[in-house]
Amino acid sequence: MSGNWIEFLFYRGPSFVGAGASFEEADYAAFGVPFDATASYRPGSRFGPLSLRVASEYLELPAEKMIRLCDLGDLHPTNSVEVMLRRVGEAVERIEESGRIPVILGGEHTLTLGSASRLRSMGCLVILDAHLDMRDEFMDTKINHTTWLRRLLEERRIERVIVAGARAYVDEESSAADEMGIHIITSTEIFLDLRGAMKKLEALTSGLENIYLSIDVDVLDPGYAPGVSNPEPGGIAPIHLYELIKLVAGKGLAALDIVEVNPLFDDGSAVACAVYAAYYAMLSSTTSS
Repeated sequence: MSGNWIEFLFYRGPSFVGAGASFEEADYAAFGVPFDATASYRPGSRFGPLSLRVASEYLELPAEKMIRLCDLGDLHPTNSVEVMLRRVGEAVERIEESGRIPVILGGEHTLTLGSASRLRSMGCLVILDAHLDMRDEFMDTKINHTTWLRRLLEERRIERVIVAGARAYVDEESSAADEMGIHIITSTEIFLDLRGAMKKLEALTSGLENIYLSIDVDVLDPGYAPGVSNPEPGGIAPIHLYELIKLVAGKGLAALDIVEVNPLFDDGSAVACAVYAAYYAMLSSTTSS
């Protein structure tokens, strides 16, 4: 038996994608945000960080040892969106200042407002999502999972913002996206002509680096990923998602988040797709550098 009998005999619990590096050794630092207080349809994504860790322990991720990742744990729970945003922002700032790439496990998509508003080295924001999240107000609040991107762009100028996989948005959002210069690649474009959609995404990200990649799992069709908070028919397939991710992440990541997995409504499909999405993003960024 090894000298450290505690580590030999006991299992501390799941970590994300086999995270075994110390903070000092790591290229990526993951943390969870167990928050879904503004959920408008199906709450439950607050349990996403745990489900992502558990699933990643049992999935075959053959090159995970190439990814130097540490798992810091979860932020303290809160029902205050303002407190959550402040904590996420502070965590991202500290991770970035240390020279590491933040990997954020949600939780609802509102958390991206906290991280993207405080990340300094971001040349481009690429969002994979069924929705535009560009409403001005929803359910009597100005900051929630349907308005966060509008709030972000009111607060900060970003060189390029791309939403891929979109299919569910109202006229107000479409108009605001046009006014704020958001580039949209619809789920129909991706599904019917993946090669053409990838050429479009390549052109939009050409010459850019330090990309913030935000993956809302409802970008997938509910047939592939039923366990999300706001399922929308007409989505893309996992293979489409992974090819888009490899293209974007291969240019170099500044940050990554994976949001809106809802294990209360999942059969294991959504969380498995989400783990692979994050895995391919980190692996593609790692092997391209």
